Amino acid sequence: MIEKMMPLDEFLKLDSDEQVERLKRWKMTYTLKDIREAWNFKHSAQYYMLLKKLRIYERVVNKSDKFYPQPESQRLGADGVWRTYNDTSAALGDHFNFQLNTSITGAELAEKLERIAYFLKGEEKNVHVRLSIIVNESDNATE
Repeated sequence: MIEKMMPLDEFLKLDSDEQVERLKRWKMTYTLKDIREAWNFKHSAQYYMLLKKLRIYERVVNKSDKFYPQPESQRLGADGVWRTYNDTSAALGDHFNFQLNTSITGAELAEKLERIAYFLKGEEKNVHVRLSIIVNESDNATE
């Protein structure tokens, strides 16, 4: 008999061992897309970041899964290449770092900001933000 997935709010009430066991059983029956849809996540990253916040990521995610949150010392460049920085002052632990340094359309930026906003909902910790948005009037978006 297939075990039905529970709503996210009920899942969050379980202890971490039970959360891990449920997710492992669900992964045998359901796809990541099924789990995302059941929990109203727009993007797979939201699922993986939830696992990180719950501190069960390592116990649930297989090495073959495609999403690997990067340590703060690694950053994705605008060219799509991960780079490692030698910042030994960065403390190990639960952290999230997103940087964007590129020129994109307003619609693309809105989608990225939407993802970030959805991820940060419910975050209790203080968040440091540095944001600069400049509209280039002379750029032609149809080029």
